[in-house]
Amino acid sequence: MRKAAHAPSLSCEENVRALAPRKSPYWNILEFCRHIGLQKLSSGELYWVARIRCLDGRYKQTRLGPHLSNEGHGLNYKEALARAQDWFNDPGIMAISSEKYPVGVNTKLKYTKKTKSFTVGDAMHSFVEWKRIAAARTYFETTLTLINHHIIPRLGHLPVEELTQPVFTQFCIDVLETAPKRGRGESGVRVRLEDIDHERLRKRKKTLNTVIGLLRTAIEMAWENGDVESELYWRRLRRVPHADTPRQFFLTRAQAKSLIASCRPDLALLVQGALYSGCRVSELARLQARDVGGHVFGIYVAPMKSYRGRYVVLPNEGMSFFLDLVEGLEDEDLVFRMSSGRSWSGCHKHLFRDAVRRAGLPNGFVFHGLRHTYASQLVQAGTPLAMIAKQLGHSNTDTVSRTYGHLCCDGLESEISHRFAPLQKERKDARLERLRDSLQNRTEPHWSWPRKNRSKASGELVGLLRSREEELK
Repeated sequence: MRKAAHAPSLSCEENVRALAPRKSPYWNILEFCRHIGLQKLSSGELYWVARIRCLDGRYKQTRLGPHLSNEGHGLNYKEALARAQDWFNDPGIMAISSEKYPVGVNTKLKYTKKTKSFTVGDAMHSFVEWKRIAAARTYFETTLTLINHHIIPRLGHLPVEELTQPVFTQFCIDVLETAPKRGRGESGVRVRLEDIDHERLRKRKKTLNTVIGLLRTAIEMAWENGDVESELYWRRLRRVPHADTPRQFFLTRAQAKSLIASCRPDLALLVQGALYSGCRVSELARLQARDVGGHVFGIYVAPMKSYRGRYVVLPNEGMSFFLDLVEGLEDEDLVFRMSSGRSWSGCHKHLFRDAVRRAGLPNGFVFHGLRHTYASQLVQAGTPLAMIAKQLGHSNTDTVSRTYGHLCCDGLESEISHRFAPLQKERKDARLERLRDSLQNRTEPHWSWPRKNRSKASGELVGLLRSREEELK
């Protein structure tokens, strides 16, 4: 069953009056798995409804009563909400409903002090409160999740001076053997260290090093603040040796076109936006019309993982694409929306999986792979790594070099071919060109330059861009 789109707040009478009649109700989330809604019939009658998510994954709903607007009698929002809560708390309903949980991300450390000693949990508390004001919101939330999941349950109530090498080693083993946790789901079955395959162990080590870095920094901060006596408490927490795996799979241009053709129209626009810019899906979902063509030949990406926003320069084809999207929009309008009018907020995942399957791509290919495709294509074309890092929003070239450095093939291939002294007589080999073509098809579709630039910005740079526009007409 397809779920109906969520509506603006139903507590606002103006929003209620603006609702169009339809068969399915308009829903507001009270808590996850608990919803209140309004059903507006073609006759104009309005009825309050409520629903719960059942243990089997399906929904069960009930009609609570008429809305207050029905001939002057009925329930207002508060009365309907109280009646919905009574229904949620009915023993028969509670027996079949999934567990509820609050809307939004947890922002609290799951630690309560129980001893007089200065514990690892106390160190993490000070660290978290500092990060709350010093770090970008998304980074803070990710950091807090790792601390609550890995550090607090195992070490939270341990005095810092008792975090000895054997205790720390066992902590590392516990993190490595723990299965990854997805969202609010339960962790998988624990796997012994010797039974973990190479690729999974590599990923677990990457997570472990992130956790060790948080633990080490928190205790170092405690030492600097005078809460612990010795710097050995944090210096002896060493990260484990770990190597990033170079990115092996990315889309050729033919595969990218096939994927776009396999997407429904609103998702196809989101996919094209990622391929033109290398942006994350969360960055594209927040992109506003005023961010397009305002100061550079490209887009402005608001801060997500850090406090630094960035400008992403676009090719002609990409600039045309984004200018087409923002034509007629107000400055604060979102550039990318679902066909229902809702913003993209994680609901792209199942749609993207279906498109990947229809395009015949590997099942494991996810939306973030479009960002890797963007970077891989630029690396192969010989773009300096520093420029690619700037486009992607990385502070230096380390990540780009580790992930895509093996694809710096054009300049390297030319240099090696030129410098290598032949051992045999040169011969024609048609397989070489076929191999180059199969590795990356760089054929680009032709796009015309847009005839209108919606940017209201001014200045010398914008004047130069407009002059260039006139030259290309």
